[in-house]
Amino acid sequence: MSKADDTRDRILDAFEQLVLEHGERAGTIAATADAAGVSKGGLLYHFGSKTALVEGLAERLDRFGVEEEDRLSPMPDAVQVFLRESLAAEHPIDRTLVALLKLGQHDEHQAAREALTRLDEHYLAALTASLGDRDLALLVVRLSDGIYLRSVIGGSGSLPADSVERVIARLELLLEG
Repeated sequence: MSKADDTRDRILDAFEQLVLEHGERAGTIAATADAAGVSKGGLLYHFGSKTALVEGLAERLDRFGVEEEDRLSPMPDAVQVFLRESLAAEHPIDRTLVALLKLGQHDEHQAAREALTRLDEHYLAALTASLGDRDLALLVVRLSDGIYLRSVIGGSGSLPADSVERVIARLELLLEG
């Protein structure tokens, strides 16, 4: 990785962290530069605006999406793996996903919403390859969304430890029948 790539990643990491911890308004150019340990001019060299920062996170999510599609598509048990991995974790994709969810709530960040849609398409492609049916793949992706949401909520809204395995077992029965 080049020094410029390293600096870009550091800036995106800082922006992502600000959005996650403090929300969209906290992700200013000045605050992001400070958190990344670069000058404002240095940040602007890599990202000319806040919109460019959002687009940078969108590109990061796109890379994760391609990696996930490539990883899941050839798996015979892609559905089971996908659902088990739907539990929120502190994986880099989770951080970028949640930051873009927060950013996508604001009208001016269309790039965030578009990146989230593209991620869905990567998952749908991988699961369609496994299931042979796009409608079933869509059902699994939406089921995954619910599992992810409940695992993020935690507390009384969270899932019992064995519930994902029970859901997978029930889904396998439905797919066989």
